[in-house]
Amino acid sequence: MKIYCITWKDERWSADKESLKAINKMINKNTKPKNKFQFLLLVPYILGSVYYGAISFVKWIINKLKRNK
Repeated sequence: MKIYCITWKDERWSADKESLKAINKMINKNTKPKNKFQFLLLVPYILGSVYYGAISFVKWIINKLKRNK
């Protein structure tokens, strides 16, 4: 019988402010900048959800009125 033991070693790393600035510069150089007009993509979704909610509410009211007659 073979027994395997897997361990996880928790190592904590520290750096001075200059090293952190250099690391952040390297990371920011490789990342894609966010689109400034990204909020415009939410407008159709918000309008659609409000429209769909209003239409559903009106249909619900009409069905309630038809049942009560």
